[in-house]
Amino acid sequence: MSAPTTQRTELLDALRGFALFGVVWSNYAVFSYWLFMPHDAQVGLSGSFLDAPLEAFHTMLIDGKFYSIFSMLFGIGFGFFLGKGSDGLWRFYRRMLILLVIGWLHLRYLWAGDILFLYAVLGLVLPLFRKLSDRALLYTAAVLILSPIAIDAAVILTHGRFDPLGPVLRFHEAREAALGSGTVPSMIAAAHGGWTEFFDSTAHTWSFRFVHLIESNRPPKVLGLFLIGLWIARRRIFADVRAHAALLKRLCVLGFAIGLPSSVLMWWTEGHVGYPPEPSSLLRAVSYAFGVAPLAIALASGFALLWMNERWKQRLLGLAPMGRMALTNYLMQTMIALALFTGVGLGWGTRVSAWQFEVLALAVFVVEVRWSRWWLARFQYGPFEYVWRSLTYGKVMPMRR
Repeated sequence: MSAPTTQRTELLDALRGFALFGVVWSNYAVFSYWLFMPHDAQVGLSGSFLDAPLEAFHTMLIDGKFYSIFSMLFGIGFGFFLGKGSDGLWRFYRRMLILLVIGWLHLRYLWAGDILFLYAVLGLVLPLFRKLSDRALLYTAAVLILSPIAIDAAVILTHGRFDPLGPVLRFHEAREAALGSGTVPSMIAAAHGGWTEFFDSTAHTWSFRFVHLIESNRPPKVLGLFLIGLWIARRRIFADVRAHAALLKRLCVLGFAIGLPSSVLMWWTEGHVGYPPEPSSLLRAVSYAFGVAPLAIALASGFALLWMNERWKQRLLGLAPMGRMALTNYLMQTMIALALFTGVGLGWGTRVSAWQFEVLALAVFVVEVRWSRWWLARFQYGPFEYVWRSLTYGKVMPMRR
C-alpha cells in the first residue's frame, strides 16, 4: 500500500533541503573567490593550515554528491508530472521553459555557477525517454554517467582531433578577446569593486560556465541522474519506504562500498585535471564516475532509511520547509553570497579562508532553514515558487494560508 501523498512529499522535501545543505557548502568556495586565488595568497589567510583537510573532506564527501541528489529529485518530480497524463506533460514543458528564463537570468546577471539553466535544457529533452522500460532507463542512465570516461579516452586516443569542447572554447575565447582583461581577473576585481566591476565580471563568466560544463562532461551525467530519478518515481520507492527497505539498504551499502573508495581516489587525482585530457587525467574521470553517483545514491538511500525511525524522522522534518522552497533558497544563497563576498556588498571575497567560508555557508543554511519554516507557516509557497507555479498554471495562485 502506498503511503499518503503528504508523507511522500515531506520525505522528498526534507531530502531536497538536505541537498541544499551540500550545495551551499560546495558553492561558497567559488562565491568567496577562494578557489581562484593563487596558493600563496590562500596560505596568507587566517587558519590556512585547515585548507588541506577541508579540501580533502569536500572532494571526498561533498563535491558533486549533492547536485547529484538534486538531479535525481528532478527526475522524480518529472515522474510525478507524467502521472498526471498528457496535461501533466505539457505543463512540464511550460514549467521547463519558465525555468530556462529564470536560469538564464541567474547565470547571466548574478552567478556563472548556475545549474538551473542546464536543468531546464536537459529537462526539455527528458520526455523523450518516458517510454523506455525500467531496465532500459537504468542501462541508459549508466551509459550516460560513465560516458565521460569514453569521451576523455577518445580525446586522448585521437590526440585532440576529437574535441567536443572546441566550438564552445573558441566562442568563449572570441568573447574574451572582445571584452578584454579575462575571466579570473574580472572576477577578482568584482570582489572589491562596485557595480561596474561586478557586471563586467558577469559579462565574462557566463560563457566560461559553458566551457566548464562541456569540459567536465556535466550534461550526460545530469541527464543520467534524471533517468535514475524517473526510475525511482516509477517504482514508488520514496512513496513507501518501508516496502522498499531491503532495496534501500542494498543501495546504501553498495553505494558506499563503490563510492567512498572512488571518492578517495578522486581526491588523490585532484591535480590531474585539465583540458585536453591526458592519460593521467583519465583516472580522474573514472574515479569521478564511480565516486559521485554511487555515493549520492547511498546518501539518499541512507536518508530514506533514517526516515523510517520516528525519532530521526522528527529531526529530518525540520528540513522539509527548506526543501519546499528549494528554488527560492537556491537563489537566496546567491544573493547572500553577493552581499558577503563582492564589492557591491561587504567585499569579503579573497579575504576569507576555507574554514571561514565554510562557517558562513553553514550559517546561511541555518538561517534558510529557520526562515523557510517561518515563511511557510504564513504562505503556501516560497516567493519564487509562487511566481513559477502561477506562470506554469497560467493563473494567479492563492498565496496566503
